[in-house]
Amino acid sequence: MIQLSTPSALLEARGARVSVDDVVALEGLTFVARGDRVLCAGDTQALFAAVSGMPLMPRGQATPGDAPGEARVVAGSLLLAGRDVSRAEQLSVMGVAPLDPPLPPAWTAEAYVTWSARLGGAGAFVARGTAAASLTLVGLGHARHRRLDGLALPERRAMMLAAAIVLSPEVVVLEDPLSGLDGMAAAFVLSAIAAATRGRRALISTGRLDRTGPTGALVGGASDLLVLSAGELVFAGTPADASGGRRLFALVVRGQTESLQEALSARGLTLRAGAGRLLVSLPEGASTRAIVEAAAEVRAPIVEMVPVI
Repeated sequence: MIQLSTPSALLEARGARVSVDDVVALEGLTFVARGDRVLCAGDTQALFAAVSGMPLMPRGQATPGDAPGEARVVAGSLLLAGRDVSRAEQLSVMGVAPLDPPLPPAWTAEAYVTWSARLGGAGAFVARGTAAASLTLVGLGHARHRRLDGLALPERRAMMLAAAIVLSPEVVVLEDPLSGLDGMAAAFVLSAIAAATRGRRALISTGRLDRTGPTGALVGGASDLLVLSAGELVFAGTPADASGGRRLFALVVRGQTESLQEALSARGLTLRAGAGRLLVSLPEGASTRAIVEAAAEVRAPIVEMVPVI
């Protein structure tokens, strides 16, 4: 009897703790995402840095002198396509498109993607051919010989996708590829993502989770959805779990949790346990007032109420 092997989960965590420069950034991650297209939303920078093996670049209030951080799995396990992230085993099967890294302005798009292939071990002739093919695939065949400082932001995002797939990896990891884009610019990058991920597994991050607009296309095309907030996993499921006009909120309460669950259920709200939180699903047209009234009724202090989706 022939036994067929079952593909490993695309992303799997068992009690994983991720630190950035010895400071814990993510704690107790436990989930299994078995689909071929996993979307991670929310506070995803530390997870992306750990999986990609790339430095975590300062953002927000960062100053020019700030150094990048190093994200590492320091406890538990984190696997990408069955490869141990703590041992950097995943690097052999993935290509990465980080969000807007520094680029050499005088290089051409073809030179950049060719060099990416050379760094991955391809010979000069093969690297040039695969670079041209990858750029054409993501819609940049016409811009192969343009300097990088002459490319618009969506074109640079597409070029990073071309560099990520130039050696035909099993998995492509994309960091927030639609950040700051809308309209035709977002549509161009969405088309590039569709081309780059066709026939391969994809792990995509987004800082903002929205069911409408460009991000909604990512949500609708995902097989699995993970949402991270304040160093914890607050939701793991499928996009269908958040469909039908419902909105999902993660609650942290100080005591009276069982009484609150009963009060919320009595109001017809859908509940389930989360990672240290209570997940409450509001039907279309309902407001968070129902949650607050239920908490007041049973005297359950709400410490935190975070919209998940």
